[in-house]
Amino acid sequence: MDEKTNFIYNEHTGEFVDVQGVNIRFTAMGDGDPVLFIHGIGQTAYTFRRNLPEFAKYFLAIAPDMVGYGFSDKPDLSYSIEENSEFILALLNALRIKQTHIVAVGSGAIYALDFMIHYPERVGRGVMVAPGGMTRNFPYWVRALNGALAPAASAMLTRKVVAETLSACFFDQTVIRPEDVETYFTSLDSKLAKNILVRSIQNFSEEEVLARLKTLQHDTLFVWGEDDKVRPMEEYARNYFGIPPHAQELVVRNTGHLVHEEKPAKFNAAAIDFLASYEA
Repeated sequence: MDEKTNFIYNEHTGEFVDVQGVNIRFTAMGDGDPVLFIHGIGQTAYTFRRNLPEFAKYFLAIAPDMVGYGFSDKPDLSYSIEENSEFILALLNALRIKQTHIVAVGSGAIYALDFMIHYPERVGRGVMVAPGGMTRNFPYWVRALNGALAPAASAMLTRKVVAETLSACFFDQTVIRPEDVETYFTSLDSKLAKNILVRSIQNFSEEEVLARLKTLQHDTLFVWGEDDKVRPMEEYARNYFGIPPHAQELVVRNTGHLVHEEKPAKFNAAAIDFLASYEA
């Protein structure tokens, strides 16, 4: 299978677009109404490798490396929620997309929700996987990135720590492959990448988005793994389930934090059905 039908993530694949002077790497597959995939802090478009090929059968699926991550440029920014939200706007403008659906995960879902609240006309529907940032349930060296020990913690961001973090995000450990650990680790294995990771974490505060969630008018599907250990559903889902007036919920059994990676068939089918029924 070639890149048109199979998501291949490396330095030789994908396309680049100039977004206000910043080169952003993205993968686009399929045709039809656009669906923009937004990854979270510490991730890249690679997290959607099991989703894009299926979505591309029905939509124009677009997965960028968010500014500062993966093969995209890494400018000197604060990497706050507001900056990432404005980046989504600039990216859509650069791609000449007037309106898109959005699929987003974790902290990326907070960026997406902020964008939907501030620019409602630019979004059709949203699918949000376990939205929110870091919790006390992440491995120690990851949590330490959000405090005074950040310099030491970033130096300790080894393959082992990345593997432990991925392990915490999955219910079924057999899903995690060595190449997944390597790809996640390699994207963070530079001083600049680690610096951006720390900035992203330390400048992340979702309170304003949560406070305005009741004003969200889009049909939005919130997806949670019933066995999410890093953002347990019983503790965090209540911040989202039933809050926006047009919210729907999907809870997936025997699944951890990264539902779209762990149960791609179930996630893809539900999300595609939800987005395909949209009428402008």
